[in-house]
Amino acid sequence: MKRLFILLVITCFTLSTALKAQDTVRVKALGKNMVTVVENGNRTDVKIGNNAVNVKDGHYYDTVKVRVGREALIVTDGRHKSDIKFKHLDDQEFEAWTGHRPKFKGHWAGFEMGINSFANVNYSGFSPNFMDLNHNKSCEVGINFLQYNIGIQKEKRNIGLVTGLGLTLNDYRFSNAITLENNNGMVGPVELEQQGLSKSKLSTCFLTVPIMMEFQVPMKGHHKGFYISGGLLGGLKLGSHTKVKLDGEKMKNHDDFNISPFRCGATTRIGYRAINLYGTYYFTSFFKEGRGPELNPFTIGICLLAW
Repeated sequence: MKRLFILLVITCFTLSTALKAQDTVRVKALGKNMVTVVENGNRTDVKIGNNAVNVKDGHYYDTVKVRVGREALIVTDGRHKSDIKFKHLDDQEFEAWTGHRPKFKGHWAGFEMGINSFANVNYSGFSPNFMDLNHNKSCEVGINFLQYNIGIQKEKRNIGLVTGLGLTLNDYRFSNAITLENNNGMVGPVELEQQGLSKSKLSTCFLTVPIMMEFQVPMKGHHKGFYISGGLLGGLKLGSHTKVKLDGEKMKNHDDFNISPFRCGATTRIGYRAINLYGTYYFTSFFKEGRGPELNPFTIGICLLAW
C-alpha cells in the first residue's frame, strides 16, 4: 500500500527543483511554479502560489512580512522590543508585493437592510387598500453571498461589471387587521379581530441575480473611495407565507398567494468604502396579472459590505 501511494504521487506530480542565478530556487508541479525562494542581500522572499512571505534582515532590527491577499502581518524585532502590526495593503503596496496591478472589484457581496413599499397601486376589481403597509415594520433583509467582477478597462480598474447571487427576504407588515387568502385563484383579505392582534404580515423569499455597471472614483487605496453603480436585478421566488400572531398564538400559512414567481427591476447604489445606500424598483407587478391588485414593489436601504 505504501509503495502504491508513493507510485501514485510520483505519477501525478512531477516536482523539479531548479537553481537559477545562484539566488533563486523554484519548486514546480505540473509545469507551474509552486514555491519560489529568492535571496537578495539581506532579504529573502518566499512565494507560495500568489501568497508571499518576505524576510528582511536589517542592521539594527529584523522584519518579517507575511501577505495573504490584501492583508499583511508585519513583525519587527528591535533591540529593546518587538512590534506586531496588521495592515491592509493599498494598490501601490499590493503591486509592489506581487508585481501585478490589482483587478477591478465591485460592490455587491454583503448584508442589506431596507424598507419595503408599493408604487403604481391599482385595486380595480379587488377589495380596496388591503395591502396597505406599516412601513416601520416592513423590512427587507438581503444576504449577497456570491460576487463576480468583470473589469472593462485595460490600464485602469475603476469601471466594470458586477454580478453574483443573493438571498432576499421581504416582510410586508399589514397596517389593517387582515391576512391573505387564495380564493378560487384570486388573492383577497381575511378580516381579523383587532383585539389581541399583535402581528400580521406577508413574507417572501427570492433568489436574486444582479447585472450592474459600476464606476469608482479613483483614490489611493483599495475600497477607499466613492462609487456608484446601477443596472438590473432579477429574482426567482423560493417561497412565501403569511404569519399572524393573535392572543399570543402564532399561525402560519404557506401558499403562493398568486405572487409573481419571477421579478425584474432596476437598482442603483452609491457608497463610500464598505457602506452604500441602495434603491430598487421592480417593473414586475407583485401579483400575477388579474390575480391580485397591481402593485410595483420598491425598496430603499443600506448595505454593509462584509466580504
